[in-house]
Amino acid sequence: MSGWRARIGLICPIGESIERAFNLYAPEGVAINSTKLWFPGPSIEGLVFLSDQLEKAAEMFRKQRHDLLVFGCTSGSMVKGYGFDRECIRRMEAASGVPAITTSTAVLEAFERLGVRDTAVITPYPDETNEMERKFLEDNGIHVTNITGMECSPIRQFGVPDTSEGIVQVKGDMADINYEDIYRSVMEMDLAGAGSLFISCTGLNTMEIISKLEEDLGVPVITSNQASLYSALRHCRVGTRIPSLGKLFQL
Repeated sequence: MSGWRARIGLICPIGESIERAFNLYAPEGVAINSTKLWFPGPSIEGLVFLSDQLEKAAEMFRKQRHDLLVFGCTSGSMVKGYGFDRECIRRMEAASGVPAITTSTAVLEAFERLGVRDTAVITPYPDETNEMERKFLEDNGIHVTNITGMECSPIRQFGVPDTSEGIVQVKGDMADINYEDIYRSVMEMDLAGAGSLFISCTGLNTMEIISKLEEDLGVPVITSNQASLYSALRHCRVGTRIPSLGKLFQL
């Protein structure tokens, strides 16, 4: 029977990265069912538009057995500031009747589990969204030593023209950023004073380079998809360890 250990509902922006990560790395007996949200891009306006779709998506899971719902978007679950991740959880649970988490909640749990309170952050976001993320993390007790946007991001490559609705529309796909570009972007960062590295965005394919980055940098690495999967499994009382996914998945 599919999902005999846990059945997880994944609500995420259009794209395949987090869905790919969950399906590739979820252990035997864990089933993943997903639904998508339309996503114009990681501007503040686009993220608010994304999060406004949350109840309707969560309601789809009401009549099916699931152990947990995951809102699989980092910036979308923190865009309205401190406590917004918990607000998203309340909204999802009310709409679905199922316990829920968000990616930003999972990331905060990862910092707690690893015992680190300072980090360097790299994202594919525009500067305004990076500043929002810095404030969210710091308001939750995580000192951000440096936050930077990847030059290889579609945001940087193509820009973010306004649509007639006033919402930013991104040309390109975050999943098109390859492992090598992410690795090189990280290695060019200033990591002075950082006790960890956080690679933010569930649209990035990061799972395969976590252990290599930890080996080269000498600090724990947290990524949005890794933290989301780890938290989802542990909330479902699935304790599988996956050493290739870094120090977090060895806990």
